[in-house]
Amino acid sequence: MADVEAELRAAQLGVLVRELPLRTLVARGKDRGAWLNGLLTCNLAKLAPPAAAYGLIVAKNGKIQSEVYTLLGDEDALIGLDAARAEQTTEVLDRHLVMEDVELELTPAGASKWAGAFGPLAEAACAAARAAGARAGVVRRGALPVAVFTPASPEVVACVLAACGPAVVASDEGWMRARVEHGIPERGVDFDDTNYPQEAALERDAVSFEKGCYLGQEAVFMLEKRGHVKRRLVQLQVDGAVAAGAPIFTEEGAESGRVTSAVERSTKNLALGYVKYKHARSGTALSVGGPEHDKSPATVTELLAIKPEE
Repeated sequence: MADVEAELRAAQLGVLVRELPLRTLVARGKDRGAWLNGLLTCNLAKLAPPAAAYGLIVAKNGKIQSEVYTLLGDEDALIGLDAARAEQTTEVLDRHLVMEDVELELTPAGASKWAGAFGPLAEAACAAARAAGARAGVVRRGALPVAVFTPASPEVVACVLAACGPAVVASDEGWMRARVEHGIPERGVDFDDTNYPQEAALERDAVSFEKGCYLGQEAVFMLEKRGHVKRRLVQLQVDGAVAAGAPIFTEEGAESGRVTSAVERSTKNLALGYVKYKHARSGTALSVGGPEHDKSPATVTELLAIKPEE
C-alpha cells in the first residue's frame, strides 16, 4: 500500500521521482537550436548545454498540441515527446524542416525512459543523474523544480534516490497527491488539445513572451497581452467532499466550471478545476458539489490564480 504522506514529504523536502510518459526524438545538425526555438513556446536561445527546457507545441490557433521536454547537448538535442503522440508530433515537426541543417530520429518506443525528480533537491538529483551517465537538466513545474533525465534506468534512478533523501519513487496515488498539492496539471486529465496554455495555467512554466516568432505565437501572445481566456485552471481548497467531475459554483449558485483532479487531506481537501476567468483570483469564494453530495465551500488559492496585475 502506498505511503502517500511519505511521498508528499519527499516532494516537499527532497525529491519525488516519477517516470515521464515520453519518447525520445533526437535532433542533430548545426541549425537544430534555432529551428527548434521557432517551434516551441519556451525560449531555447538563452540556454546552453547541458540545460533543459519545458515548453509546448501549439497549433496556429494557439491551442496545445503537445508538451515537450528538451535536453540540450553539445552535438544534439534530446526532445521528450508525449509517447502516445510521438509519431504524429514528429511528422508535424518534420513538416517545418525546409532548408535547415537538421536531422530527426525518433527512437523506438521504450528504448530510453525519461523521469522527473520533483522537489527542492532537484539540482542535486540532476547532478546525480549526470554522474550516473544520464542527460539531465532542471525545469520548473507548478510550485516545484524538476530534474528531468534520460535514460531513467534502474541504476540512474538508484543514484538519484541515494543522493537526495528523502527521496522515493512515486506511486499513482502519491503522484496525484503531490501534483495537485503543487499545482501541476496533467495532460489528458486537466487539459488537452482543446485548451490554450493560459487556460491550463501553463504559461508561467512553458511560455516565453519575450522570444521571437514561433508556431502559434500570435494567438498565445494576443491572449496574454490584449485579452484573456474565458476560463482558467485553478487550485481550490475545499471544506468537504470533492471529486473529479464535480461542478463548481459561485456564491450566487451559478455554475462556474468543473473539477478535474481532487485529493483528500487531513485538513482541507484540494482540487484542480476550471472556473470562469473572473472567478480565477486568489481568495474567490466558491463551492463544489453534485447530485450525490451537498455543496462544499471552496476557495481559490494563490498558486495558479490570476495575479493582480493580470
